Amino acid sequence: MVAPRLPLGRRLSRAVVLFCGLLVQPVLAAGPSSPPLVEVPKIQPSAVAPPAALAAAQPIFGTPRDYPLMAASQPTSLLGTRDGGLWFAASGLGAIGRLDRASGAVTYYPLGVGARPYAIAEAPDRSIYAVDRALNVLHRLNPETGEATRIAMPGDLPFLDLAALRIDHDGKIWFSGATGWLGSHDPASGQTDVSSHEDLLGLAGSASGPNGAIWFVAGKSGRMIRIEPRRFRHDSMAVPADVHGVRGLAAGPNGEVWIAAARTPTLARYSGRGSWLSVRLPWPDARSQALVVRADGMLFAADVGRRKLIRYHPVLERFDEVGDLGTGGTIRAMIDLGDAIAIADMGADRIRVFPDDPAKHN
Repeated sequence: MVAPRLPLGRRLSRAVVLFCGLLVQPVLAAGPSSPPLVEVPKIQPSAVAPPAALAAAQPIFGTPRDYPLMAASQPTSLLGTRDGGLWFAASGLGAIGRLDRASGAVTYYPLGVGARPYAIAEAPDRSIYAVDRALNVLHRLNPETGEATRIAMPGDLPFLDLAALRIDHDGKIWFSGATGWLGSHDPASGQTDVSSHEDLLGLAGSASGPNGAIWFVAGKSGRMIRIEPRRFRHDSMAVPADVHGVRGLAAGPNGEVWIAAARTPTLARYSGRGSWLSVRLPWPDARSQALVVRADGMLFAADVGRRKLIRYHPVLERFDEVGDLGTGGTIRAMIDLGDAIAIADMGADRIRVFPDDPAKHN
């Protein structure tokens, strides 16, 4: 199956061969046959703000837990797999990691010399794919065996700066590069298709909607694109001018998407047909870097400016502080695990999990 031709940019396509069976040279351990490196840290409860500050958080979450990662892990992406696993891209170590929430054990799967995985996603066959910001390749990890292979881009392409990855309902992999590129890879045929796309200059995030739509947003171009794979449809739209420092992107249950602004206390919602709504956060120093929207439409954002987890109720148009992010740095990843929300902190080399509190949930 060949990827649909996109209307913008010059077209470069070529079938590439999967480098199957290539065991990566471990970055963290010597010898090609070395097992994945396992680290078993002690699970630590996070620092909790005074009761008055967390009054709004108590009905939503139980006590959050910290899962320390190996130094220099720099987690940039989180993935909750269908078997209940919690995976992350350890960009600083050139590896993909798996966290066992019960024991706190962390297993690292090195991807080879020079690797810098950035975004990860699970395919229908349970393989985990990653884009690489240092190499023009996709990585495929077999979670059962730990075997990793590389899928090269066509050789005459420039550096793509691959930074976002999504997998559609048919298993096709869609990826984009911050230098202005959009591509797809069909695991069944091995074909990779890549085209230039100025709307993706300064790529900042991606999201997948429950209806199958795939979204990419870019800060430098100030554009967002939507791909509907099964309809062979592609749209591009401008981001509101008052949204500065585009960072996070999250899809909601009713086809809407939300954007976080890292330079202004603003969130923006797109609900289709050119309809945008900008929502001003009530805290002047708020700076959101990552977002997630739950099945009930509630939006949660990591406010790095004040180091708070905040909730926005769209119907009531109300913001609440619902958690403390603790000390740390840049937050690139935040996901809903169904029974908890997980946040990866690059600066702290930590994953903080906020478990739901069923007895107090509202």
